[in-house]
Amino acid sequence: MSYKTLLQLHRFLNLKAPLTGILLVTSLIFISQTAFAQLPSYKIEVIVFENLATNGWTEEYWPDNVETPNTQNSTSVFTRNQKPLWINKRNHSLANAARKLNKKGYRVIAHQAWSQVAYPKKNAPTVLIENDQGKGSNLLGTVRLYKTRYAHVDFDLEFERRIPGKVLQAFVQNQKIANDEIPTHWRFALKESRKIKPGELHYIDHPLFGVLVQITKKLTDNTEIKEASLTMLD
Repeated sequence: MSYKTLLQLHRFLNLKAPLTGILLVTSLIFISQTAFAQLPSYKIEVIVFENLATNGWTEEYWPDNVETPNTQNSTSVFTRNQKPLWINKRNHSLANAARKLNKKGYRVIAHQAWSQVAYPKKNAPTVLIENDQGKGSNLLGTVRLYKTRYAHVDFDLEFERRIPGKVLQAFVQNQKIANDEIPTHWRFALKESRKIKPGELHYIDHPLFGVLVQITKKLTDNTEIKEASLTMLD
């Protein structure tokens, strides 16, 4: 928009604010739009599953002071097209992998695919994920995708799982739990950070759980950029 056009608009609307203020706002919108346009956008797909084999319960000691993930200010994976991440649902590319897991002694407890912008690490918000399958372990945690020179993805997950009856006594002995304090469920944590390239399928291992994650570089829609940049000024 030219200076002459801005001046005509200012007079037509009989605005009391100085024209320099309008120019400043216009400049900020342009800067914000440009900065947002330069942020990379990715599709990210995550499968979280549990291992139905019971040997993992007693192969090592599991601490009972698991730290709950910090979900404050996280954006739910079910949120759509809202700042700061502008999440949108995407089709599952790993549906076949999820089906195979469910047939091979594992149970998928969360499977989501979404697109989002990737901020630098210090500004990167987290995405909240939970069990979306209606069965299996309780899951609460966050996924954080950010971009430095390379893309990175951080997982901070907490699981609460019923102790299988056939390993309960062995588990109690391994954990050195008093007979009058035998629990029915146990909590586990999985924290991992990975550098990840688009198209790579990463497997994050745990004796009782696991994660598959894949990212794909996505071209940003210009309309979304414009809307997002204006909203960022609110």
